[in-house]
Amino acid sequence: MDMAQKLGYEFSGPIIFNYVWWILREAQQRGIKRLYFLARDGYTLRKVAESFCVAFHLPIECHYLYCSRMSLRMPSFFFIGEEMLDLLFMWGYYVTLKSILQRGNLTEEERKWIYNDCGLQNVDEDALLTRKEFDLYTSILRKSEAFRTCIIGKSRAAYKMAAGYLRQEGLLNDSQVALVDSGWTGSMQRSLRQLLEHEGYTGQIVGFYFGMYAPPRAIEDGIYQTWYFDSAGKTNRKATFCNNLFECILSAPHGMTTGYCQDGGIFTPVLTSMPEGRELRLIEEQSAAICGYAGKQIKRIRFDDFHEASFRKDTQRRIERYMARPTAEEAEYYGRFLFCDDVTEAYQFPMACADQKTALKEYVIPRRFLRKFLKRSVENSARVELFWPYGTIAFLSGPSQKWYRFNIYAWELLKQMLK
Repeated sequence: MDMAQKLGYEFSGPIIFNYVWWILREAQQRGIKRLYFLARDGYTLRKVAESFCVAFHLPIECHYLYCSRMSLRMPSFFFIGEEMLDLLFMWGYYVTLKSILQRGNLTEEERKWIYNDCGLQNVDEDALLTRKEFDLYTSILRKSEAFRTCIIGKSRAAYKMAAGYLRQEGLLNDSQVALVDSGWTGSMQRSLRQLLEHEGYTGQIVGFYFGMYAPPRAIEDGIYQTWYFDSAGKTNRKATFCNNLFECILSAPHGMTTGYCQDGGIFTPVLTSMPEGRELRLIEEQSAAICGYAGKQIKRIRFDDFHEASFRKDTQRRIERYMARPTAEEAEYYGRFLFCDDVTEAYQFPMACADQKTALKEYVIPRRFLRKFLKRSVENSARVELFWPYGTIAFLSGPSQKWYRFNIYAWELLKQMLK
């Protein structure tokens, strides 16, 4: 058994299988007849769900909705007020002046016009920003009429296409819209609600998510149902969980949705280039392993044999073992996935690799405390972020593993408790 199949049958397969089983049970109990699986995390989730529906004759339609944070936010910017700037000016792992403006899909010519308006002509737009520089530049951009004009113009142009696609896919037809995604902050559901409401939709949105770190921003955004953890508790589950790795496990073999277009009366998604080479093989073999596991398990169960408490406990056991205590071989396999935390996907870095080991010194609690609470300035040369710290730890020796794993776990636990 190769590593992809091994992990698919021992880790990713079981946790995805339990999650999808729960979603379909919840949908059935709520009388939901149609589920919208959001791209791209919903790609494999939908395939597993369809296997359930076929095997057990469930009267639930599983639709795949091409969307992304960028494709849903851009069309809403012109009517959501200052929330537009809050979404555009979010901190991240790797932020440059250029990447900030690319969140608004601004061209090179438009960026130059804005730099001139802001007095930033001599600034290197590709330079990695410190938090202090980020705060300075975003405060300047907030006052720029050129910036607002550009964004609002693009937003109005994007709205017609996005609204047409959502209407075409049937999201305005029913009194209840049910979404399926990985989760984390709930921003996708909020953006969808804003767009649908602007189109006259008065129904309710319910979302099914693996986990949520933040509470719903507003009651009108709808219902958020979570399987593994929510914003109110389960701190230990959050401390050993890596949402970045979870998203890699659910990668889809197609590009990100950047917007929508119309051709012959049909609205279609506009996608970035498709993954290729080793990255595409990783995505395809991981999805195949999860679906293979699900196919075998479905033959051994009855749909009503769902045991919520024991399945959550099993999910936690597997996450603590494979996400928080991976072997070097497992970390090397998952570490090859490329990840980006920015809506633009302007950069991509490996999830984990041996070359990142020196960065772990920045993850000990005293250094993180100084940066977080005392606002100590961190120079660009010291800015090294790890997408999966537990994976990087796997490349160390025994005693060092225990020390850094303790620091990562304790910090995550403290962070969640303070929230």
